[in-house]
Amino acid sequence: MRFALVEDAVSDPLPGLKGSCRCCGMPTVAKCGQHKIWHWAHKSLENCDLWWESETEWHRNWKDRFPREWQECVHFDLETGEKHIADIKTDRGLVIEFQHSLMSLEELRSREQFYKNMVWIIDGCRLESDFVYFRLSLDAKLHDRPVAYSLQWCGLSKLFDNWAQATKPIFVDFGQGGLWRLLVYNRESKKGVVGLVKRADLVEELAQGESLPEWPMIDLVQNVIADVPNLTYRPNDDAQLSLC
Repeated sequence: MRFALVEDAVSDPLPGLKGSCRCCGMPTVAKCGQHKIWHWAHKSLENCDLWWESETEWHRNWKDRFPREWQECVHFDLETGEKHIADIKTDRGLVIEFQHSLMSLEELRSREQFYKNMVWIIDGCRLESDFVYFRLSLDAKLHDRPVAYSLQWCGLSKLFDNWAQATKPIFVDFGQGGLWRLLVYNRESKKGVVGLVKRADLVEELAQGESLPEWPMIDLVQNVIADVPNLTYRPNDDAQLSLC
């Protein structure tokens, strides 16, 4: 965790500090070593939120694109009492989850059902081969403004195969240029459509909107679907991001 409560105030970790978890209230200790990013850990060595993953520089850099008060917010389900720590929760209630590691389909479904109004930003640099396979898989350019390509996935990577099972908007960060939105993907044929969005534009859109605005390329995407057998559009419960 980046934050803990120290004398009832939200605090970053510093050497020697002790605090309490914002989610469960249990004691935490500041971990300020030389090899891992400075963070808070539960004193009991157990994490109260089973969805939490070890934070990397990639997580921290993405969080810092948003106001401090939106970071690591505890999200409650008033009906069940369940609570989890959202990476980002905007002042309009949109949750943004930054995911580096793999997760089970069960956890994916659980998170989407719990947060409801949410967006995934995926670390495409977890495996060096993922970006190589992605570049090799880009096919025909379908549109200039916004930029969109057809995709014929090749190679052993399961990056898109795994995330195609999500029902919420998916943006993949390959560490350079903009982010790639997975618009459509068929896990059997490995064909799909991806759209490119500028990093700064995506951050601004997410920060300003309660949900994502309408995707302007829906007619184009539907036409591509019609031309590719067994390819179906990935619907979202939320509206879709405008790429400008």
